[in-house]
Amino acid sequence: MRTPRTASFFSPLRNTHLAGLVAAFLLLMLFLSLNVMAEESPRDLNSLLKDLGSSDPAIATQAVRAIRSRSYTSKEALPALAKAVKHPSEVVRMTAIETLSEIGPEAAPAVPALAEALKDQDPMIREAAALALFAIGNAAGATVSDLVQCLGDPNKRVRDAAILALAGLGQAALPPLVGLLRSKDQVLRDTAAQALGRMGAQAVPDLVAVLKNGDPQASPAAAKALTEIGEPAVHPLIGLLVTGNQQAAALAGQTLVAIGSPAVPALVEALRKPR
Repeated sequence: MRTPRTASFFSPLRNTHLAGLVAAFLLLMLFLSLNVMAEESPRDLNSLLKDLGSSDPAIATQAVRAIRSRSYTSKEALPALAKAVKHPSEVVRMTAIETLSEIGPEAAPAVPALAEALKDQDPMIREAAALALFAIGNAAGATVSDLVQCLGDPNKRVRDAAILALAGLGQAALPPLVGLLRSKDQVLRDTAAQALGRMGAQAVPDLVAVLKNGDPQASPAAAKALTEIGEPAVHPLIGLLVTGNQQAAALAGQTLVAIGSPAVPALVEALRKPR
């Protein structure tokens, strides 16, 4: 009779002791696991960077994807990713460019490689490179001339990506884009006007100056860009309508009409003022 009572007395103690041992064991394993991960991460990255230089597209692509999924810092992976932009395999190049795009402004050291990719034979690579430069932002300013060349690309998606990137560069892109409004190539004039239109108010003075100068080739494209900008262009255009020569005033008036309702209040106010 004593055995059951003795067993029932020590049973909770044994269970408690066992639970404590299990908990201690799990904590120890977690601690060791974290230490192993901390020690192996640099080695893992070095292995991935080595694989990234492989001539085998499957191995290199897998390495890029692993680097992206583990979110390694740009300082660790950027040089290899920039080099991968020139890989013989289109799949590797595309995956590397997409990764640089996700990194964003910190991928600035890869800008030269992306500028080269704008000349790739594959239009999808060219488009991806332009979008990556847009994601990098101001640090991509050195690529203005390369992006401007893309405005004449036969592929519309490439042109649209270049427009987006140039519009994001702001003042750095203004002079060459305004210059393209005088191009004999209709596609270049139109794409330049689209990029300028996306720049908003910062492009207005240069565009109004084009109308004022009355260049017959550049003025229609400038008017399109001002129409796209809309309200921020209204007051400068009214100023040109009032003070410009007959041709410039006519262009300003036509552009205000194209802008439509946003121009009406300011235009009515200007007409009420005594001459």
